[in-house]
Parts: sequence; C-alpha cells; structure tokens
Amino acid sequence: MKNSVERKTPETIGKVISRCLRHPYQMLILRWNWKSAFLSATMRSSIFFVTYLISRESLKVAFGAMLVQFSFRTILGGVNGAIIQSFSKVEPVWKSALIVPLTLSVFSHIIEFITQTAYDKYAGTTAKSKAIFISIIISIISAVFNLFIMRRGTLIVKDENEKSLWSDLKKMPSLTIQFLHFPFAWIWHKYKNG
Repeated sequence: MKNSVERKTPETIGKVISRCLRHPYQMLILRWNWKSAFLSATMRSSIFFVTYLISRESLKVAFGAMLVQFSFRTILGGVNGAIIQSFSKVEPVWKSALIVPLTLSVFSHIIEFITQTAYDKYAGTTAKSKAIFISIIISIISAVFNLFIMRRGTLIVKDENEKSLWSDLKKMPSLTIQFLHFPFAWIWHKYKNG
C-alpha cells in the first residue's frame, strides 16, 4: 500500500549537473532568470561606473564601462540565476553552497576579464583591475546569498513558487538579516549539540 504522502527523492549535485549537461537549452535558456539578470546587471554596472570614476576616468569612459557590464551581466546574470535555481534544492545544502559560488565566479570572471580588457583597450584605460576585484568579492557573496534566498522561494522564475519581483524585493530586508544571522545560528546549533 502506497503512502498518501509521496516522498520526493532529494536533488543531488550529480543529478543537477547531469540535467544541465543533457538539456542545456531547457535548463539555461528556457529557465533564464530575468530577476537575477536585472539585479546582477544593475548592481555590477553601478560598481564599474563608480570604480572607473574613482580611478579618474572620464564620465564617457565610466559610462561605457557601465554599459559593457550591464549588457554582459544581463545575459550572464540570467544564466547564472537559472543555474543557482537548479541547485537550490540540492541536499545536503553545503555541497551546493560550496560548489555553485566557486564555479560560477570562476567562469563569469574569466568572461568578465576578457570583456573588460577588450573595453579598456578600446577606451585606452586600465581601470578594470579594481572593478574586477570588487566584482569577484561580490560574486561569491551574491551567489551564496542567491542560493540562500532561492531555497526560501525568492527570485524564483518559471516555477509554481514564482512571485512578482516586487514581492521578492519586499522580502529582501528580512532575508538579508536571516542570511547574516545564519552562520552564527549554525555555529551555535553545532556547539549546543556537541
């Protein structure tokens, strides 16, 4: 006799990687995460704009760097969001929290370095180093944060749990506090349980 409650088998790293490799169009293009694309492009282009200005580049050069990042991050941010969403249900959590940020950061920053080097060569500047350094730090933190909030149903697209971007943004302050609190709560729980 079957249980009335069906138990789903947990997602594993291997299953998700296999699915992404077997069905890249479905997993990365059709599930392109527009929310992640919008937020990533907005944040990264702002970082590059400000960093180029601080590096005493002209407003035109800073604006150009911002446009390059906005275009690049719109495409890549949506793909990264689709990947993070795919890994958001992997058990145990620590595997996806370790593998996803490192893999996505390495991949995206290689492309970012090539893209920004081409722009710097075209614009006759060398301001990319500081901006890319800041971008790498933000990538690692944001990938872990995105994984954290997607496990809680936020920034999800093309899923039965999808909500509006506005609804997701309203949850951000609370989720940010939970995210910052999480390591301390986890350490306390481990300490308390021996």
